[in-house]
Amino acid sequence: MYYPYLRARQFELIALRELADERITQNYILPIIEPVKETQNNLNIAYRVFQEHQQLAYLIVNPSVGELAGDNTHYLDYIAKLDEAIIQPAFHYRNNANYIRQSIANYTLNNCMLICQNDVNADDINFRDLIKSAEISAINLKDPGRNRALDRFLRGLNKTLIRLDDLFVKQARNSDFLDIDEHRFSEEHLYYEDEGFKGFSDYTVLPSEYSDGGSTPRAVVIHFTYLNSQNQIWIRHFTSDSNDSIANVQGKFAEAAGKAVAYCRANHLTNSAIQELENYFDEEHYPGLGTVKKISIKNHLLFVSEYLRNKL
Repeated sequence: MYYPYLRARQFELIALRELADERITQNYILPIIEPVKETQNNLNIAYRVFQEHQQLAYLIVNPSVGELAGDNTHYLDYIAKLDEAIIQPAFHYRNNANYIRQSIANYTLNNCMLICQNDVNADDINFRDLIKSAEISAINLKDPGRNRALDRFLRGLNKTLIRLDDLFVKQARNSDFLDIDEHRFSEEHLYYEDEGFKGFSDYTVLPSEYSDGGSTPRAVVIHFTYLNSQNQIWIRHFTSDSNDSIANVQGKFAEAAGKAVAYCRANHLTNSAIQELENYFDEEHYPGLGTVKKISIKNHLLFVSEYLRNKL
């Protein structure tokens, strides 16, 4: 199972909604969604689509970033109104065992996920007692090889153990991607089971760092992953060329999209995300940078789900 970690922003949620509508990701992809806004409009729309198409998801109730970062009850109250068979609770663990334990008791939570950094002290009795509780069914551990004591302890539990990797290498400027050729992105989907994990997780083709909003870029980049002949996930960064100023974003999109479309057609790569990009390019229509990001996320999730479907 693949557990993509995404923030609950508009276009990330649209990507998940469209994939649920296509009935592509059910049973292969279970997203982890971190809310970053106090308002819940986009989440409500996504939830209705998930419920209609039986797309399961985790919602982090104590986000680490955004308008309501920290341990609070805002999203606990929100998730209490939802179908627990569709939306399941996830907690960031950061020496907050009492908050998590009390939240589980107060809201009668089950099937919870714990998201842990690799600096957790495996000998901490509060952590051990919490993670052994029956209400915690899944553990998402970032970069598990960095803390072998913790990794060994977690493997001794009868839990769904997932590895979380930070794979996307952000550049200082979008134009820097011009100098980067295609490169290997991930092999975790090939080996996670051999290493004793029941799932793998990453931030898709986005940086793990959270940024609220953004300025008009000098360069437009379309990040496309694909499976090579060995079923490794590789990535190419299709970057505009006229990057001297922030003017003419539409033209920059046409330059980047032209490169991406030519590559996909030459290599017979296609799915609904690629087809959407091709339509915008062929019709000379600029859909906005949010849609460009959505297309990149969808493309990545489609290739991963295709691999998992064929594997099973």
